[in-house]
Amino acid sequence: MNATLAPELCSAVDQFGNSYDIAQNLIRECAAHDWARIALVMDVSGFLEDGDHWYATEAEQVCAASNYATAKRWFTEECGPIGEAWDDTGWLMYDADNPTAVALAERITASLHGYPILDEMDHSEREHAAMIEEVEGSPLTLPDGVDGGDVLSELACPQLGCITMDMVEDALSGMGYTQCSDCDEWLTPSTARRGEPLCRDCALNESCPPVRWTTPTLTGGSGWEPGKPLTTVLKPYLDGYATEQGAAYREDVRAIVRGSKQGYRAVYGRAA
Repeated sequence: MNATLAPELCSAVDQFGNSYDIAQNLIRECAAHDWARIALVMDVSGFLEDGDHWYATEAEQVCAASNYATAKRWFTEECGPIGEAWDDTGWLMYDADNPTAVALAERITASLHGYPILDEMDHSEREHAAMIEEVEGSPLTLPDGVDGGDVLSELACPQLGCITMDMVEDALSGMGYTQCSDCDEWLTPSTARRGEPLCRDCALNESCPPVRWTTPTLTGGSGWEPGKPLTTVLKPYLDGYATEQGAAYREDVRAIVRGSKQGYRAVYGRAA
């Protein structure tokens, strides 16, 4: 059988570089399916693609993937199982002599020329999932138990590709979280107070010699080992009040360190 391309497909193929190779590949597909003529479903910019190709924006990629999946579903419903008969490596091809397939392809093309989305619900679901990935893929580490969907619910009219770290931080602040002053861990203080909140590890690190306030020369007998945090001194505070208020605070840690025998010796270089 001498396979050929449908006239509209010939015109579209001519718009591409390497048009001869594209045409020959399609003709081979056509012959493999025992079709006389082959055609591809068209959108406003050319062939309807599956969204895995290169696009200028993620929003365009999501839109393409939604339209492709919707068109593929319609072909399944009206022309039978897709299998390898209609789907060709990211393009929807069909028998140009099949009246049902031709009518459906024309309907899809006309719909896309009138409005760029075939199925609003499918598109919205994909867009929402992509925005969740965008939030969760940001450099910010979300608090335990919080996902991208929780953050999105706090944002006013978020747009895919336009969600910034500042927006995520504002959303988390609105949910009652605050970030540790020394690292990226999110804390949930139960009461509002001034100061610099710290996570447990950073609070312990705050007590590590050399203490930033002074750097005295120490002699033995202080009960303090250089380079080690004053864990014993801080443990009652961290297990008690700091846990209750949802965060430790730098000023508390410094006061406790100064007020303890070990801390006083570490800070001032002499016994309290």
